[in-house]
Amino acid sequence: MHQTPMIEMTGVSKSFPGVKALSNIDLNIYPGRVHVLLGENGAGKSTLIKIISGVYSRDEGFVKVNGREVNFINTRESLAAGISVIHQELSVIPDLTVAENIFLGREPKIGKSGFVNRKKMYSDATQLLETIGVKINPKTVIRKLSNADKQMVEIARAVSQNSSLVIMDEPTSSLSEHEVEALFKVIEKLKSENVAIIYISHRLKEIARIGDTVTILRDGCLVKTVSLQEIDESHMIALMVGREITQFYYKSEIPPADEMVLEIKNYTRKGIFENVSFGLRRGEILGVAGLIGAGRTEVMRAIFGADRVESGECLLDGRPVRFTEPQQAIKAGVGLIPEDRRNQGLLLSKSVKENTSLASLFLNSKLGFLDFKWEAKIAVEFIQKLHTKTPTANTPVKNLSGGNQQKVVIAKWLAAKSRILIMDEPTRGIDVNAKAEIYALMKKFVEEGGSIIMVSSELPEILGVSDRIMVMREGRVSGIINGQGATEQAILQLASISG
Repeated sequence: MHQTPMIEMTGVSKSFPGVKALSNIDLNIYPGRVHVLLGENGAGKSTLIKIISGVYSRDEGFVKVNGREVNFINTRESLAAGISVIHQELSVIPDLTVAENIFLGREPKIGKSGFVNRKKMYSDATQLLETIGVKINPKTVIRKLSNADKQMVEIARAVSQNSSLVIMDEPTSSLSEHEVEALFKVIEKLKSENVAIIYISHRLKEIARIGDTVTILRDGCLVKTVSLQEIDESHMIALMVGREITQFYYKSEIPPADEMVLEIKNYTRKGIFENVSFGLRRGEILGVAGLIGAGRTEVMRAIFGADRVESGECLLDGRPVRFTEPQQAIKAGVGLIPEDRRNQGLLLSKSVKENTSLASLFLNSKLGFLDFKWEAKIAVEFIQKLHTKTPTANTPVKNLSGGNQQKVVIAKWLAAKSRILIMDEPTRGIDVNAKAEIYALMKKFVEEGGSIIMVSSELPEILGVSDRIMVMREGRVSGIINGQGATEQAILQLASISG
């Protein structure tokens, strides 16, 4: 063990109005090691890294960097001290190129002229991206990249800053298996260069593979810091939630009806997806698996009317329909929980109440006037039904944890009386306990006659909750298999066979 910690936190506490976010935290982070922070949403992980990186100031205690006490008042100071952060919510600038994002504020100049040396900037970016095993053209404008590639640009930027500590907040949440492997190689390289790493993830298998030490937080308190070799998965979960989780995945006891509520026939949008055909039965959860870039999200958005489809047929309850805009789908009882809930599923500055009523406001307005009484009633009803943790129905959604934000998105569609829910990565970036609650909600929804299409990149989740599993590869359906007896191997084979 390296004797001198790179970061030393002693008795650190932080409060916000009505919430003690951190209480008396002691934590040492050592060079050349991966220190995992684990805890449910709202456990204090984000607050902790925001104190280390200068976003928040602490109320009590002290922080030392390389033995010297610091009190950063902004992120520029922490960056100067060798601390860089890869945020879960991407902080790249969409209209700049990859290279401009990587070297933002640190662009190489031509002599003393002050002009940017673009040639050097692009060649440095190319070299850097190659080092971390990523094939992206540094001249590409960020908005043209997939989420996964944007994440790799964030990682490249952090690596380029030659930091002594890199904080990674859910860095793999939008990466494919291949990209996760590339990231792990980067982490190994950083460790060999004696860089300290703080790693936040809800993926326990990943943590066991990459981490050296784990600190578990619960309700703002430090529960335990231990070597990852000395603790197993179930013990970590029990410490995170304060009890053993006896049931994690929930599957409906009632078999789906034979009746088809939705049929998609030969849906095609050239270059994106082709001849996609499948059916969804009443009371069924249809899992949709496939590698990132297989076209799953694009098909779901086309069904919902958010994106166009060039040809193919959609039958709802046996009748042909074609949604050209989401409003038509909503009216017909179809809801979409998007992959990017913060940007596409919620109005973050609006309240829980306003977000809950969002999809059904017009259905419940009288003579064009909004029914505020109904809105208040429905918000409270769904906060209680879904056990959403929020101070009040008027709390802005941005103040809630990821799991509770996702419950508000679900409440929005339940309030709109959706019969078919398309859920795209419904548990991405949320903790174990909130995941189990969302699986229980899904089970209840289908047992009451609803139907769900669930897109997920997490195979245990797909296997744990689906009645049938549709696998996509390169924009096509490569197979539909029964959930009973399905294996990860069978899905991966369908997702990745070439040809």
